[in-house]
Amino acid sequence: MSNALRHRDFRVFFTGSMVTRIGEDMQEVAEDWLVFIMTGSPFLLGLVAFCKGPSRVILAPIFGAVADRVNRRKILIAVYLFQMTMAVVLGVLVATQVVAFWHIVVLAILDGLVAPLSRVTRQTVIPELVPQESLVSAISMNSIGNNACQVMGPVLGGLLIAGLGIEAVFFINAVGFCAIIFSLLSIDLPRRRGERKDLNIRKDMSEGARYIWRQPLVLEVMSIQLFSFFLALPFNRFFPVFAKDILDIGATGLGLLRASFAAGNVLGGLGLIFFGAVKNQLGLLRASSVALALSLVLFAYSTWLPLSVAALVLTGVTTMIFRSTGLSVIHINVSDEFRGRAMGLYHMELGFRSLGALLLGYIGGIAGVPLAIAAGSASFGVISSLSPFYRRYFDRRSHRSADLRRDDEGFTGPRTRM
Repeated sequence: MSNALRHRDFRVFFTGSMVTRIGEDMQEVAEDWLVFIMTGSPFLLGLVAFCKGPSRVILAPIFGAVADRVNRRKILIAVYLFQMTMAVVLGVLVATQVVAFWHIVVLAILDGLVAPLSRVTRQTVIPELVPQESLVSAISMNSIGNNACQVMGPVLGGLLIAGLGIEAVFFINAVGFCAIIFSLLSIDLPRRRGERKDLNIRKDMSEGARYIWRQPLVLEVMSIQLFSFFLALPFNRFFPVFAKDILDIGATGLGLLRASFAAGNVLGGLGLIFFGAVKNQLGLLRASSVALALSLVLFAYSTWLPLSVAALVLTGVTTMIFRSTGLSVIHINVSDEFRGRAMGLYHMELGFRSLGALLLGYIGGIAGVPLAIAAGSASFGVISSLSPFYRRYFDRRSHRSADLRRDDEGFTGPRTRM
């Protein structure tokens, strides 16, 4: 596998992205801790996460079409400047001791409006920075780097909260956005085929949806991912509950929980690189989804810190394998022309994580957070194990759509079934 870091533009973009990502992960820890010490409510903790969700569900497909058509450098710089401003505003509110819960809700909604645009657009940039033979290396490096930041970010965030106060985290995150902005200004990002000033969002989205609908394998993968975001992966929004009320380890321990999960992500990513491509990727996806569900049930009911850390590391490993394998299947089976729109649909599923956080927060407020996480994870495990059955449904729909399309085109020859 070719080393993507040998290519200057990818190296610059990767470095800037990692610096900024550390700041974002630090801020997420600080924001969750701030909400929980202000309210003491698992439901309100989930509500803040939910506020970022509806706009992601609605806007991600639109932003995917935009990313296929307009200048991505300008999009990303504008989004990062806006997010930098929001971090400064939140830091000032905390430092002046006038912050209220509704301030956090409003800023969460605003973040939900712009975050899908940066996520979708960033996914389309990486293939432009390396030659084809280095693409697998670039994607793997990006995934490992992101998860390494999730190890460092939460730990640094917890230490900064304990040492300098919550407001310091927000200000440092604002400065961190300068790294990605400077990197975008320093790289050669060519215009893409299909990039144009005149947009027909409805037409482009319709084309993308029809294209994805004719890909049963991609539909199955996206369906499994959707259920994971809704039922299982919102669990990390409730780390403050475990840190404060269950394990009694405080803000520093909160960083440890997040870092343990992220460390598992890194180990999973390194394992994927070391062992190389698995022939039966769909089987690996299904197996890792069930393992993910079981490890989360173990974490949910653990009251012993070493066991909780071990369960989170295992959860991180299985999550990395599950998500990276799914993303690889999507990349391999989607053409370059529709990549932005496919990523838009994929990142729309991230909005379901916010919806799931609200649901788990509501259940957690009534029956306890451990039960909510265990029930959601177990439900996801059952649903993912049944994916071969709804794959058959997608196959039938795809064949039926192909038959109808050939009828519309006046096809009179024999029809075949795959």
